[in-house]
Amino acid sequence: MKLSIHYLTDDRRHYTFPEFINMLNESKKKEDWILLILTSSDDEEFYVNELKRVNINSHIVRVPNDNNYLVKVDFAIKFAKHNNIPYMMKCDNDIFLKSQTLDYMIDNLELLNESKHLTLGPVLTSGIPGIEYFCEEFLDLESQTILKNMFLNTCFYNRDGAVYESLNKHTIEAKEWNSTDYFNSVKNLEHHYKGVHPIRINENAIHFLNNYIINNKERFMQDYELDIIKNNNAPYLCNSIFCIRTDMYEKVVYNNELYVDSFEEVPLNKHCWNNNMNHLFVKNGFAIHMYYNWTPGHINHEKQFCNRFFSN
Repeated sequence: MKLSIHYLTDDRRHYTFPEFINMLNESKKKEDWILLILTSSDDEEFYVNELKRVNINSHIVRVPNDNNYLVKVDFAIKFAKHNNIPYMMKCDNDIFLKSQTLDYMIDNLELLNESKHLTLGPVLTSGIPGIEYFCEEFLDLESQTILKNMFLNTCFYNRDGAVYESLNKHTIEAKEWNSTDYFNSVKNLEHHYKGVHPIRINENAIHFLNNYIINNKERFMQDYELDIIKNNNAPYLCNSIFCIRTDMYEKVVYNNELYVDSFEEVPLNKHCWNNNMNHLFVKNGFAIHMYYNWTPGHINHEKQFCNRFFSN
């Protein structure tokens, strides 16, 4: 067993799980991974029943409900160590991962043994920085232009103690979208929350992107020629999904000096900065992330996306 996929979930998104496992059930490397379902709700029976439909090696665990995120992460690390699983994949319950992408990542996990590589992940449709790769790799030229113009119409505002207004020089004060210049400015922000991008705050942009994906479902689900993106220049990874060495994840998660809140996203990025490491991505290796919780009514939008994308 090479990889433990720890799926962080609860009862708010039961509507995503059946299609999530349907995709994973197409994997050709099932002997190499196990799905560890970590819930904080009284819903183990739901997952048991859904898993009966597929042929996936899995394990289900319920943890206490209060402040459970790091409790789930802690259990996942101990599970991987106890079972001598050298790599882990963290996966939120609003992700749909193509099996081709999963299998390719499994084939390339050894890249994480190099000291300069911290994580390996898919190109997440609305991920940060995944949106930039997805736009280039999947959208047609006309749609790329439309989406980038939407980025230019994005007005940044300050929130969560971070001052983002300076980023408007790359959007409403700019004539063209330049992701390199944008990410350089994000890198220089003094606040630790650098997971910001127009796709996260511009409702028109995220709706346009998701409609494009739905309208091009058949092309999205095709297999592609895959490769590894090693020259990522983004300063921050929004960590909805990523692979990492188990011992490295343990090192990051249990370093209390890295924390600013009750999640391991900032520690992961701080460790990356402090050790001059980078994040790897799979070129043309797609996974869907529908909405950020900054979008009003994001749960309802997610349900609509699922109903439309998985209707056939």
